[in-house]
Amino acid sequence: MKTNNMIETKRHFPILLALALTLGVFAAGSEELVISPLLPDLAQTFHSSIDVLALSISMYGIMILVGAPLLVPIGDKYSRELCLMIGLSLFIIGTVICAAAQDLYTFFLGRALSGLAAGAFVPTAYAVVGDRVPYQYRGKVMGLIVSSWSLALIFGVPLGAFIGGSLNWRWTFWIFAFMGLLVLALVLYEARGSASGKAGQENGEQPAGTFLQALRVQRVPVYITITFCNMTGFYGMYSYLGTYLQQVFSGGNTVAGLFIMIYGIGFSMSVFSGKAADRFGKMRSLVIAMAVLSILLACLPYAPKSLPLLCIGLLIWGVMQSLTVTLLSTILSDCSQHHRGKIMAFYSLASNLAVTLGSAVMGPVYIRYGYSFVGLICAAITLCGFVLSVYGYKRYSTHDQNMEETLHQ
Repeated sequence: MKTNNMIETKRHFPILLALALTLGVFAAGSEELVISPLLPDLAQTFHSSIDVLALSISMYGIMILVGAPLLVPIGDKYSRELCLMIGLSLFIIGTVICAAAQDLYTFFLGRALSGLAAGAFVPTAYAVVGDRVPYQYRGKVMGLIVSSWSLALIFGVPLGAFIGGSLNWRWTFWIFAFMGLLVLALVLYEARGSASGKAGQENGEQPAGTFLQALRVQRVPVYITITFCNMTGFYGMYSYLGTYLQQVFSGGNTVAGLFIMIYGIGFSMSVFSGKAADRFGKMRSLVIAMAVLSILLACLPYAPKSLPLLCIGLLIWGVMQSLTVTLLSTILSDCSQHHRGKIMAFYSLASNLAVTLGSAVMGPVYIRYGYSFVGLICAAITLCGFVLSVYGYKRYSTHDQNMEETLHQ
């Protein structure tokens, strides 16, 4: 029964599953990142300061840290689809609360529920790709999910900023709530055809193991730490990019959203940069990408002095960041098939702990010292990740080459 199901799965690309996971991550990424250009409007509505509203980004990240270890094991014990549906339900409820909030505390509650939802959905989505998608399609589906973050930057964030500027910021959250309903319907439909695959899994597969066992897998601690350094540098810069651009240029959050779109276009180049990295070597490419990011983050705050330089800088930032995310997720997902779900949960935890620390710590820095000082700190954190990537390349490059050869046989 299990063999027949696997053969049947290999014959067809899992369109609905890929669409559901991609749209789900797109919705979560858009709702998470759109706060940056909306901060001035939110501060005005709730009669508060920008740095206080930026804590809603930290709240989102904190609840992701809670949601991943709390809810991801449900997918291991029962079914991945159940965990996805719980996450989507919480996302819809939290987003509706944000849209209807009349005070700052209610808005923070909505953000907390949305973060809890992302903590359940995102790592489970990565685990579903590793568990349910055959190898010949796995790269494509993982690429779609990674690209959904760029789509969130290219379309989700600018669209949310445009709607917030043209209508009201509340409409941005109403649209994301409707998107969550659409993804939930797709997951429910997909779950109808997965019962037989789940039955085969219960009959023949081993338990997924513990979080501690997953963390002890070779290469995982090093590359989880690199993920944390990279994402802290990114979120520390990105959280206040929209506000900084609004101060430099006239036009409000609409103009800021257009500049962020340039970054998103660069991020969408992961399809091409990923192919080049395959030929050049994943770990070697990661070293180069982290080096470029370390320099770029320190220089980016000075780029608005030249509009072409700003556009080029944002584009390169997007290309290098997308390449780094793709490489790290690929390297970590290949570390262990048995512990893949837990490893990707750690990947998500590291990324979103960076949301919490990056936005919270850089808020007071931005208010007191300006965006250039934020850039220096974020560049230093990214530089630590670069040093670790050099260490990982020197220690594990032979192991990584052998693993890639084995996976492609």
